[in-house]
Amino acid sequence: MTAPPTLPGGYRAESPAQVRLPAGPQPTDYGSFDGSLTARYTADSGGVLVIGGAWGTITDPGAAMTVAIAAMESPHGRWTVPPADVEARDPNDPQGRLTCGVWTEALLVNAICLWADHYTAGSVDFPAWAEGSPAVLNPATAADRARRIRDAMTAPK
Repeated sequence: MTAPPTLPGGYRAESPAQVRLPAGPQPTDYGSFDGSLTARYTADSGGVLVIGGAWGTITDPGAAMTVAIAAMESPHGRWTVPPADVEARDPNDPQGRLTCGVWTEALLVNAICLWADHYTAGSVDFPAWAEGSPAVLNPATAADRARRIRDAMTAPK
């Protein structure tokens, strides 16, 4: 997994991605946990993307997805549109998963898509306020964008 300088949709990295190498126990759904990254991208249109991801060997992409969704639960935020599976269309792993929903925390409303396959897991956060209007992306549009972003950030193993 990489954080390229540009992503589909005209997004440019604000700064180099923060990369973390494994330290401590590895997640239970990983055969090997090789690292993680976070990155923030902006577009001339004012759009913002917040991306997080991890790579290694994921034994059960479905379980990794369930853990990631549950990890987002907090007393301060909630899924206002629960995550729903959409076609992953993962060119690197036909068993890859993709789910999208809408997360609300305080005044922030974000369409969020999460993916997991046997090699990577990640999320793309599309903040509504940064997309140039108060309306949040619908999950189908977010899924289309997330697929292109995932494909630009991942490579076959």
